[in-house]
Amino acid sequence: MVANRGKLKHTLPALLSAALYAQTQQTEVAAPRFATASVKADTSDHNGIGNKFDPVMMRWTSTPLRVLVQAAYGLRSYQIVGWPNSLSSDKWNIDAKTEGPTTNKQKYEMLQTLIVERFGLKFHREVKDIPGYVLMIAKGGPKLHEVKEGEVNSIPAGTTIQRGLVIGHQVHMMDWVGLFSGELGCPFEDNTGLTGRYDFKLEWAPDERQPNGGGEPGDLNGPSIFAAVQDQLGLKLEVKKFSVEMFIIDHVNKVPAPN
Repeated sequence: MVANRGKLKHTLPALLSAALYAQTQQTEVAAPRFATASVKADTSDHNGIGNKFDPVMMRWTSTPLRVLVQAAYGLRSYQIVGWPNSLSSDKWNIDAKTEGPTTNKQKYEMLQTLIVERFGLKFHREVKDIPGYVLMIAKGGPKLHEVKEGEVNSIPAGTTIQRGLVIGHQVHMMDWVGLFSGELGCPFEDNTGLTGRYDFKLEWAPDERQPNGGGEPGDLNGPSIFAAVQDQLGLKLEVKKFSVEMFIIDHVNKVPAPN
């Protein structure tokens, strides 16, 4: 009996290691995948990004790989560091199907697997302090038209975005976080305390650091976005440091693996 116990003591670590290895292998095999997925280069002159989802399908058209990475991993543009310039102009059409009905969250997880397997994406994450902006009410108060409940408005809710120009109808302040974060390319926080929905027009002269929202540019001789926010909206932008988890690109292929 003593000899058997000794043998068990020597065998147990090996058994645990084997079980851990088997569990790891199962985890790797269980990575969510589309049943079928076609990845093709988009050679059209179409400038707009398109996507369409249904319970068993995900389709992207004229979409840069960086945008696909942002969507798949739930990132803001400023979180991605080290993206190769050589990939900036390439656009892709993706037509993927699942084995059965899935949620959008599940499809985004499958898109992660597709990007890793087809484009060889490798990355790591780091938390860094980076500058961003806080939106506050300026002296004199806001200059926004608040849309009251029941107010007749022939223009549907939403925003029209061009480079250096944003026109909003019935926009909630929560929506401004994504809007300004995208336009400024940095973290953004709303600290106005405004809770309604508002109509507004904001026009400024964009600088080279601000992403192009598409369409024709606004007034290139106009004010900076900081002056425009204060003069046109009665709000102001103040600088603040944000701790942000960055998505660091270690490797990504320009040409995907064959379908």
